[in-house]
Amino acid sequence: MQQYAGIGDFIWHIPYFREAARRSRDGRVSVISQPSTLARELLAHEPWVEEVIYYDHRRRKHDRATSRKHAGLLGMWKMARELRERRFDRALFFTHRPNRAVVAWLAGIPRRSAYGFGWLQRLFLTEGPFIKPYQGPSLEVYRNATAFAIAHGLSTGPIVPKLAVPPAVVEKMRHELAGLPQPFYAFAIGTSEPRKQWGKQNFIALATELIKQGKGVLLTGGPGEDGLACEIEAGVPAELRGAIAHLTRAHILESAAALSLARACVGNDTAAVNLSVACNRPAYVVLGARKLIDHDPLVHMLTAPRLSDITVADVLALIRRTEEADGAA
Repeated sequence: MQQYAGIGDFIWHIPYFREAARRSRDGRVSVISQPSTLARELLAHEPWVEEVIYYDHRRRKHDRATSRKHAGLLGMWKMARELRERRFDRALFFTHRPNRAVVAWLAGIPRRSAYGFGWLQRLFLTEGPFIKPYQGPSLEVYRNATAFAIAHGLSTGPIVPKLAVPPAVVEKMRHELAGLPQPFYAFAIGTSEPRKQWGKQNFIALATELIKQGKGVLLTGGPGEDGLACEIEAGVPAELRGAIAHLTRAHILESAAALSLARACVGNDTAAVNLSVACNRPAYVVLGARKLIDHDPLVHMLTAPRLSDITVADVLALIRRTEEADGAA
């Protein structure tokens, strides 16, 4: 089971789930996550996945009306009953939250392991070793998952997360994006929090400059970014708009396939940048003063005391320096 609700957070755990499957009795595992991770779609084609089970216990952002199947104490009992029916013999919880361990205890899973940061979670676990919480300049999600995987023999060191996209999906997106100038850059325009948003005007200016250089631009995001994508397109000079398009209502694997075809992904700290590097394409993340995202050398971060301090010229300069260095190498 994995704790976090974001797509990027989930991607960081995939290599360790895969290693757990490789060491299991039949080479397969069931993965428990939250619906917002789109784990079923991301892992639907993976041969090592027995089943993806959703623990639907939290309200989704911007969706306060949808009921949650596993909300509250009754929901925990419902989840435990679902797991009990599957007769699991071991549970590895990539989390420090006590409620996941309680669910496993209620489900009667005999072997239960988790991070064990506090006494309450440990009370419902049966096995160590426990790990110490990561404290440092980087985001702790991947660091804690890695430490847990190493402690339990799933790996001997950090594994860079990578995602396999079915070739048929890649070819479909190659055909759909054939009208864009090549190479094209994908923009990650969405964000889960306003403080991570670099801003419409910056994206318009960056798109305009890249298009003037003969490049294409693909705006990526979810359905919630439809309006922003249209505004960015409209902000690009009319004579250049044939080189920009948006992809905001695609299946998550179609988005991943599109990112795999881009020269690089540029934009906010959001799911798209993690999908990009997981598909072996560089990402330029406008980060500001937030914790570092350094799980993959393909991530290039732009940091500053404030997000607004990062200019379009800064982004273009980093892209140019990185691509020149890669070309020289």
